[in-house]
Amino acid sequence: MGYKIEYDPKVFKQLQKLNKHEASKILDGIETYAKEPVKSRVKKLKTPFDGAYRLRIGDYRVIFYEEEGLMLISRIAYRKQVYL
Repeated sequence: MGYKIEYDPKVFKQLQKLNKHEASKILDGIETYAKEPVKSRVKKLKTPFDGAYRLRIGDYRVIFYEEEGLMLISRIAYRKQVYL
């Protein structure tokens, strides 16, 4: 079972701020998880991100929502700044 990936438009701006190596590593990590979703790799978040999940890729965090075969990426940021 895999997920179809959709990105929030602001995610592309967040990726452009990163260097190409980090951005490609993050995108590869997202695609790998979408093909083979292993629940032990993600953590369900609490308030104020109710219903969201966190995927850790190196020092970066990907915040996303799951809906019936859809993975909606809403935010990508450095680990210390993602929850601000």
